[in-house]
Amino acid sequence: MSAYLRDPDEVAAKTAVVALVDKIASEASGPDEFRQWADEVLPEIERLPAGGNRDFIRRRIDDWLLYLTVKDGHVPTPDELGGVTDWMQRELAEWSRSPAVLAVVAESARTKKTRNIAKNRANSRELKGE
Repeated sequence: MSAYLRDPDEVAAKTAVVALVDKIASEASGPDEFRQWADEVLPEIERLPAGGNRDFIRRRIDDWLLYLTVKDGHVPTPDELGGVTDWMQRELAEWSRSPAVLAVVAESARTKKTRNIAKNRANSRELKGE
């Protein structure tokens, strides 16, 4: 169905749930707390009428889980990085200060723009402490 013909209530529901996911993730003390919350909310997400919305929200949760594990010091593998959206790959390229994380993003991100952001940040004086 065209984006112009979508049910406004369905779009509003998706927007509200994504905003809630983002808020909870940003306030979570770490990946374990967020994972516990996500495990409780995922059954409720199944009640959304459109499968595409459910898939989008599940991907957003997966994105945040990787982000929070990276924030805790985990360096993602290329496969883990490949499992998140382009949006999250770009977030990691723009946010991370870890040379190891930036190296993975610079080599494995799907888009050239994100790879270049990670390469430039990895080479920046700011990260090298100069």
